Amino acid sequence: MALIPNATTMQRGVVGTWANMEEDNARTMFAASEFAAAVPLMKGTSEMQAAPLTTGNRFIGIALRTVDMQGAPTTDGEATFKADDLFGVADMGTVFVLAGTDVTEGAVPFYDPATRKYHGASDTGRLPLNGCEFDEDAADGAPVALRIRLVPGSAPVTAAE
Repeated sequence: MALIPNATTMQRGVVGTWANMEEDNARTMFAASEFAAAVPLMKGTSEMQAAPLTTGNRFIGIALRTVDMQGAPTTDGEATFKADDLFGVADMGTVFVLAGTDVTEGAVPFYDPATRKYHGASDTGRLPLNGCEFDEDAADGAPVALRIRLVPGSAPVTAAE
């Protein structure tokens, strides 16, 4: 007899991992500093280096979780990459990220660097991630599938004021 888990108590997925088996793309890069998985990234200061996205820089993808993240955990206990760790940067496909408020299917995400959450509406300090959309509705704090399809040469991201 098989046990069927209760879908109302299980998380949809693990933040920073692929959400499904559709076509995807990721490139290998090195961490410029310590940061958690599932954060939006920009190019770092040296070749093949990536750093968390900041306003005024170009969005290159989402950091994919690995099994050997051994940086200092964040204040909420999330694992982080150490500087110079090798990891994947997803620039096409669907990845689980951490939902903030107002997350509805089809909405353009706005990333809050202070909380590492993706919201469905703009607010002070949030970074708009054009080329992405939520693949489903989700409650605050839950993993949510984020569809990514980045176009080369996109304009730099500017945080809301």
